[in-house]
Amino acid sequence: MKVTSSDLSLDKVAAEAVAIPVLESSSKDRVEQLASFKKLPEFKLEDFSGKLYETFQIPATESTPLILLVGVGKKEDFDSRIARNVAGTAVRRALKSKVKTLVYDASLYENSALIIEGVGLGEFDPGIYKTGKDKAGKLEELIIVGKIGVREIKEALDVVETVNWARRLINEPANLLTPTHIVNEAKKIARDYKLDIEVINEKDAVRRGMGAFAGIARGSHEPSFLVALKYSAGKNYPTLGVVGKGITFDSGGLSIKPSEKMHEMKMDMAGAAAVIGFLKLVAILKPKVNVVGVTPLTENLPGGGALKPGDVVRALNGKTIEVLNTDAEGRVVLSDALVYAQKLGATKIVDVATLVGATISALGSEASAILGNDQDFVDQVVKAGDEAGERLWQLPIYSEHKDLLKSDIADMANIPPTRGAGVIAGAVFLQEFIANKNPWAHLDICGTAWTETEKPYLAKGPTGVGIRTLLALLKSF
Repeated sequence: MKVTSSDLSLDKVAAEAVAIPVLESSSKDRVEQLASFKKLPEFKLEDFSGKLYETFQIPATESTPLILLVGVGKKEDFDSRIARNVAGTAVRRALKSKVKTLVYDASLYENSALIIEGVGLGEFDPGIYKTGKDKAGKLEELIIVGKIGVREIKEALDVVETVNWARRLINEPANLLTPTHIVNEAKKIARDYKLDIEVINEKDAVRRGMGAFAGIARGSHEPSFLVALKYSAGKNYPTLGVVGKGITFDSGGLSIKPSEKMHEMKMDMAGAAAVIGFLKLVAILKPKVNVVGVTPLTENLPGGGALKPGDVVRALNGKTIEVLNTDAEGRVVLSDALVYAQKLGATKIVDVATLVGATISALGSEASAILGNDQDFVDQVVKAGDEAGERLWQLPIYSEHKDLLKSDIADMANIPPTRGAGVIAGAVFLQEFIANKNPWAHLDICGTAWTETEKPYLAKGPTGVGIRTLLALLKSF
């Protein structure tokens, strides 16, 4: 998609279609927004109120392009998240009319880069293996009527390309997206963007003491890997560690899941996609922050060598884990990844994982859960999420919660004895692998990594959540 800007008035820019975000207001105010367009066809503007994500299309004439009005709701509610989503709504509506060139009115936007992000994310098509005529179209050119610089355009396009790359990866069926496939993607990014990369196979993981990761990997015949990507700014700069869960298919292991919606468990590597994509953006932006990204990549299957409920594994930091439920595998593989990220120098850590289904019960698909051990750092990450349009809601970790994971034979169990506090129990487990009181935040994206229904601004399926939050966090260092 080509993106340019223009300082001409809307009616002077040549295009097939013009998108105009409109506040929820009186019909008189809405008419004034269209005053620059002469000879408009007759239409009933009363049918359009400007409510959030409402659309109203005025057909093209010989003298005017197709005009697409998009409601943004109340002015006081118009934030960066809605700004992106309105742009996504506009492009998805425009593509239904086979539009190739779209002019976008940026008069309501303080940051026009949000338009590029919204449009780019909105036109994503998950139907990659469809062969018929129902494949979605693509926008060829976006013309923003408003102020935006070349650098801002490039960065926004980089963000869009990276998030959509992650979405394509998450959307791939598990028979094609194996751990080896993700390793090859990571190697390509490392080569193209000059990142250091280390790939640890199962045999080497066992030799190094990563018994937790290797234990889960035993159930699959696919080779499994732990991948570390590293960006170096210099020894005098802080080191941010990001860790992403990379289960390319999660059957639950011997604690097997119900068959209903098991097919969606191809998306259990969304955290790994976010981390690898984020490292690519880090390499492009070249910040004064060292960044290490660690992703454990494996399937969780009930093969002949699979862990059995009650088995005990030893993590990289020496702690022993009684695996009472093999479907709580994400925290087990992340334990070794968290320890390894700190061995590589990370002093502040964020993990991103589709960890616990109870997150959906608590927050639905409108926010990810965040938990951590340092309130200042948690607040910093929450603020980054707000800026990125990816909402985070903090859940507590009380001292009493640490009793949830007691084991009779090991240092800890991987699940609590009852169903309560499931999201918190996952975070309590992970916290055991954070050393020296290093600030740490856990993002549970179980409810936000995949949308069950199509939205006005977003296709059904993978969302690519996490990358923009990590990018905003990086900029706050």
